[in-house]
Amino acid sequence: STLQSLADLGFHAYALDLRGFGETPRGYNGDGNNGCQGYTTPRRCVADVKCAIDWITNKHHHEEEVLVDDPATVNSTSIPGLEDPSVVNTRPALLGWSQGALVAQMYAQHHPSTLSDLILFGSIYDSKVIYSRKPLYDPSGRLISGGPNVVKPAPPEVRNTDIDSLEDFTLPGTICDEAALTFSSLALAVDPIKAAWDELHEFNILNPALVHVPTLVMMGAQDPYLSWSAQRELFERLGTEDKAMCVLPGCDHAAHILKARKMFVRGVVGFLLRKDEF
Repeated sequence: STLQSLADLGFHAYALDLRGFGETPRGYNGDGNNGCQGYTTPRRCVADVKCAIDWITNKHHHEEEVLVDDPATVNSTSIPGLEDPSVVNTRPALLGWSQGALVAQMYAQHHPSTLSDLILFGSIYDSKVIYSRKPLYDPSGRLISGGPNVVKPAPPEVRNTDIDSLEDFTLPGTICDEAALTFSSLALAVDPIKAAWDELHEFNILNPALVHVPTLVMMGAQDPYLSWSAQRELFERLGTEDKAMCVLPGCDHAAHILKARKMFVRGVVGFLLRKDEF
């Protein structure tokens, strides 16, 4: 797996299931979900990512404290790129894929000081796309959007399908029939019901110029879901000069798994270690 590949290279890699995805249940009233009531919303996702980033940072900061208790035991070879052995940078990097890249960008705009690097892979960001806002009230006058006291209708329970689970594989030869069947069965087992996205207008605050975290923009050269002009604009408008763009040849939207996985991992690791001495 991609996580295992990163772990084999010495990285502490974590994957976050946002609300309604994988093993994370939908959020409802009473769980601190701020009125999301079973829906997945951009702001709620950013808040959940913040919790995960804080937990990861605290966990590894505690582990590194054990090392720096004796500064003589820590040097630039034991921790790559470390110049001052008494200070350990435990800020994690954040990688977001597809719509998750929008969440990652939104997080970086709000919490830049908590990250070392940002990787936007297959981002569907497009400045020309403006998400419409739903009406605040239903015909009866009940508040259904835009506040902590909203009463939303129950989220739709749309079942996942074999076709839906494989929609990111668009190039012939990307995945063989046997692997496709295995992938689909696993996807349907962990996500039998699709997450119910709502309040997508919250993504309208995305602005590359407000991203000041070192950023890698990655994309598959044959990704049908992306616009080359939008990707160039995203890269060029980033508010940091510490940035790079990586195009993976012969790849579609799901370049991080199966045959292209090693190429994807090399691109990610190359950016994360760009300032290390080789």
